[in-house]
Amino acid sequence: MAGMSDDPNIAKLFQSVQREYPDPVKARVQGKLPEWLEGSLIRNGPGLFEVGETSYQHWFDGLSLLHRFSFQKGKVTYQNRFLRSDAYTKAKKYNKIIYGEFGTMGIPDPCKNILERFVSHFVPVSTTDNNLINFYKIGDEVYTSSETNTPIRINVNDLSTGPKIDLFGAFWTMTATAHGQVDHDGTTYNVGTSYFTGCNYNIIKFNHKCKEDPTKSAKIVCTIPARYKTRPSYYHSFGMTENYFVFLEQTLFINVPKLATSVLRKIPVCQTLEYDRTDTSLFHVIRKTTGEILPVKFAAGPLFGMHIVNSYEQDGQIVFDICCFPDDSLIKKFYLEYLRHGDQQGKRNFPRAQVRRFVLPINVDQKTAPPGVNLVTLPDTSATAVLQDDGVIFLKHEIISPIGFDMPNINQRVNGRPYRYAYGNCNRELGEFVNTIVKADVKTRKCVVWHEEYCYPSEPVFVEAPNAVNEDDGVILSSVLNSQTGRAFLLVLDAKNLKELSRAHLPADVECPLSFHGQFVH
Repeated sequence: MAGMSDDPNIAKLFQSVQREYPDPVKARVQGKLPEWLEGSLIRNGPGLFEVGETSYQHWFDGLSLLHRFSFQKGKVTYQNRFLRSDAYTKAKKYNKIIYGEFGTMGIPDPCKNILERFVSHFVPVSTTDNNLINFYKIGDEVYTSSETNTPIRINVNDLSTGPKIDLFGAFWTMTATAHGQVDHDGTTYNVGTSYFTGCNYNIIKFNHKCKEDPTKSAKIVCTIPARYKTRPSYYHSFGMTENYFVFLEQTLFINVPKLATSVLRKIPVCQTLEYDRTDTSLFHVIRKTTGEILPVKFAAGPLFGMHIVNSYEQDGQIVFDICCFPDDSLIKKFYLEYLRHGDQQGKRNFPRAQVRRFVLPINVDQKTAPPGVNLVTLPDTSATAVLQDDGVIFLKHEIISPIGFDMPNINQRVNGRPYRYAYGNCNRELGEFVNTIVKADVKTRKCVVWHEEYCYPSEPVFVEAPNAVNEDDGVILSSVLNSQTGRAFLLVLDAKNLKELSRAHLPADVECPLSFHGQFVH
């Protein structure tokens, strides 16, 4: 088996797409697709890393390329389109990068007047709308998302770009997560940071019945003050149960003074992030109906994670499962120079995430609870919660994934509820790039995997079968890229055992690069 360091063709995974395919292209189906599988898998990720003589530096910078795999009567088609964001249209117009991205400095907009261009040399007056990470729904509409404050609506049938919404204009929100969550009643929630009102985290509620600009009927449910006014926490997602939100202030911080002077310093956003191995992480629990922040205080050791698997309530406690890395080194490993060429010896060494389970006893009275005693009463976990002398309940996690696990996906029917199965990616051998699909049973702590040499699968997406009885009645869809051939195929697995049911091969001349996140739409 070849690890990533040994794969001579790995750079093919991180190349620019030379051509769009806005019209559906037929894929060659091998095996048999389930007759009930009808709809589209839409995916989002970087597709263009070079514009003219300028180049993006980080994998999280590339201009958004939207993908659509459509399933109809046992046949599969594929199409893609670049998101027509301002970042894309201006880069194409001027044949160079204009907007700064996560790991790349921008260039002053040629359309600005002399004063505006002078100011933009010193302060970051505009933020990118290059939403290359994910999608989330608000009502019946689908919006592209990143960690920006401008979600952009798309047409899922032809991947055309629609209007965008302005969270900054509505709520003074500078950032928002790429993982907005849809509740079981259809309401959408997201979390964003405001630097202009004392550095706060805002939980925003969108009315799913609104047919116009969603910000017109949206409202802030809760405002959580950041513990450090010049060092808010970096976050990529948040937890949601049936009755509560869980917001994690982890120990990867944004240095706001450095961010405010980043243009003058000539550093991109990612270089304003600082990981503190000596600090504690804080868990904030918020009641959904009222926006009340529960007075009980929860803390844990230093951690860095991007993706929350699920969270749910059980016997007066919240179970919170999150994919965590040993530290923040993954961010540096995603610079394109490293991905394509490795270190000075040509080697690549990637960290491995694992699922950590934290249990938060929310009904505990901190004034009467016994100190030094484990307050977790759930029978099936070794996670602990101990009241300290300072009144803070300190949490210690349990690792519930025996192998690596990230990019989690679950049956959305059990989102925010007790669940048993999660699907994700991992590196089969420590140090490799993600090359394996994993199904984790969070009850038995056992895993099954799919792996094929030189194949690099995207995030697995679960699609539930009609009239499903069990939680894992359905299929897993994953877009896979072969580094030897440079060709892509759509993989269909039985969600019960990850046995292959079918794969749909794209034509040799159709480029389908690695993508980050997606969802199935009917």
